[in-house]
Amino acid sequence: MKRHLLVISLGLFALLSAIPSIAEREIVDKITAIVGDKVILVSELASQMQLLAFQSGFQPQNEQELQQYRDEVLHRMVSDRLFLIAAQEDTSIEVRPEEVDQALDDQIAYIAQNFSSNQEFLDTLAAEGLTIRELKKRFRSDIENQLLKDRFVQKKISTVSVSRHEVKEFYHRFQDSLPGQPEAVKLAHILLSIKPSQRVEDSVKALAGDLRQRVLEGADFASISAQYSSMGAGANGGDLGYVSRDDVVPEFARAAFNLSAGDISGVIRTQFGYHVIKCEGKKGTHQKLRHILLAVTPLKDDTLKAVHLADSLLREARNGADFQQLAKVFSEDDNTRAQGGELGWFATAQLPPEFASEVADWKTPGKYKGPIFSAHGLHILKLLDYQAARKFNLDEDYDSIKEMARQEKTSKLIDKWVSKMQKRTYIEYRL
Repeated sequence: MKRHLLVISLGLFALLSAIPSIAEREIVDKITAIVGDKVILVSELASQMQLLAFQSGFQPQNEQELQQYRDEVLHRMVSDRLFLIAAQEDTSIEVRPEEVDQALDDQIAYIAQNFSSNQEFLDTLAAEGLTIRELKKRFRSDIENQLLKDRFVQKKISTVSVSRHEVKEFYHRFQDSLPGQPEAVKLAHILLSIKPSQRVEDSVKALAGDLRQRVLEGADFASISAQYSSMGAGANGGDLGYVSRDDVVPEFARAAFNLSAGDISGVIRTQFGYHVIKCEGKKGTHQKLRHILLAVTPLKDDTLKAVHLADSLLREARNGADFQQLAKVFSEDDNTRAQGGELGWFATAQLPPEFASEVADWKTPGKYKGPIFSAHGLHILKLLDYQAARKFNLDEDYDSIKEMARQEKTSKLIDKWVSKMQKRTYIEYRL
């Protein structure tokens, strides 16, 4: 997926406004559907279209495609709103804030995978005037409601079961169209991130200090930001507009919201790099801010250092060293390090592009590949197991077929629930 996906998906709101039936080429937030005592606003519809576009990579080519996509998303939102109404009425269901935070982190990580590097993802966000914090804030309500609905549905379907007779009937009905077992590999890895050296860190910080001094001596802040800022942050001279504490990362907020109008901050380090911030005005809990941002980017020598370490670890593994222990000591993947780097099973057709070419025709467990570059760093891969593609059969794949039969039964049950809820709930479309 290309870099322009994020720009296009963020632009869906603007594309939506181009449909004459909505509002003379301007978005005027209004009700687009009513479900019971709840409403769906045009802004909510656009936001959901953005979220789904992130996930699917959908890119409308014309207004007709956009209208069809809009209608599909709206009908889905109506069904979801029906489930949300039922879920909110069920007082036994609770979603904790930390669960929402984790789901948001997972969603952002999924989106970032669609870019060639994490830096490109951050650059594209910055070009759209967004930060990761703002992106999470935009989608938090949707994610929280989705978790609530999922939990409600899960509660309802937890008792759904299928008999052996139903499994056999399902298998004979769909035998020719069952997907079968795909070619798959079970992988483990060691992840080494490519970090900028202290020399790079110090030089970027020093440059930020020099630029700050030039501003204090009378240089135009906006011009300096436009000339030197990284990741598109210099657009409009680094102007962030009026923002609140919740709109920016904590380190940035601590510095910015101690400034008075006209003040210039010191050099501030955040996850994005080094900032110099100027306060240009205050309005209630919001401040009008402008900043200079210098990203801290690894140099060629930093990459070579990581490559040398990866080569060394690869040699040790091939010479008989315990791969699990190497992963526990050296891997920077917090999710798999404790398990010795085990990633689990992957269908070869669904592997990330950077892994796919390396893993192709790799069938002998115990072998190693690498180092492989990805957006996250360098990987050393170990093949733990391999399974060839084959058609499902009832004897060997009974459990998998049983689960598919249960999912079909569940889907029909959900359709019935939706139909019943539609009959007893007031629904009105206002497109």
